[in-house]
Amino acid sequence: QMVIEQKKAGYDFLKIHPGIERKVFDTLAATARRVGIRMAGHVPAEVGLRRALEVPYASIDHLDGYIEAMVPGSAKAPESQMFGFNLGEHLDQSVLPKLVRATREAGVWNVPTQTLLENLAPSASLQALARRPEMQYVSPATLASWAEAKQSIMKQTGASPESVRRTMATRRRLIKALHDGGAGLLLGSDAPQIYNVPGFSIHRELESMVAAGLTPYQALATGTRNVAVFFGTLPQSGTIEVGKKADLILLTANPLENIQNTTQRAGVMLRGRWLAQAELERRLAAIARSTRN
Repeated sequence: QMVIEQKKAGYDFLKIHPGIERKVFDTLAATARRVGIRMAGHVPAEVGLRRALEVPYASIDHLDGYIEAMVPGSAKAPESQMFGFNLGEHLDQSVLPKLVRATREAGVWNVPTQTLLENLAPSASLQALARRPEMQYVSPATLASWAEAKQSIMKQTGASPESVRRTMATRRRLIKALHDGGAGLLLGSDAPQIYNVPGFSIHRELESMVAAGLTPYQALATGTRNVAVFFGTLPQSGTIEVGKKADLILLTANPLENIQNTTQRAGVMLRGRWLAQAELERRLAAIARSTRN
């Protein structure tokens, strides 16, 4: 009934969350196929990656299910905790090409949100995260809740620093393999999530894509042309061409030389309206003042 109601309401996708039982999921999937609405989002533990690709999902968030799918069936691995942080020592890298091939053949896209996982990892200290310049736009209450969430999540996983390191390294290899294997990638940071400030976190996600092995050009495509291809809007958006929507950013430095140059703005064109950097700074200053009051 929920699927039918969402379809009638005009939604494009059903956002799937963790914790859904397999039999419930299968009912959701069958109904979604019947009424013509796509599924996307998380991959519940009982569902697993292979079933998500079989449906198929339109897109998968956070690379959900991939780490778990790399644990051999014979391995005595613990139950996956928080994106597989605790599974690092149990991963079989040899299955990676098979997973990439299955993803490409299913036509499923992925939104890695790699920077979110990097924020949660033990290598990112609370002090370093709190010192990021963009935290001036976040309320003290939100910062406190983020710090508490990060500490709680890592404690709950029971993962060793080495396990987390191996899982994160595998995620980077997976991102590169998916791209090289022709499986679509889309840019997203899951903001406003733990230490991911809207706007700012997307630049950090671009850096994460480059750190995973993509070129700056390839990383930029995940947030521009790829998005238009995914939504079927390439004739109107996704690239800068005559006749397309005037949504673009003008930079003062070349991001193809250094991906961090995406933060060097001269201004933004939004729906044909020019917003100079001075105007953006004025608005940001107002936000910073509001968080202090």
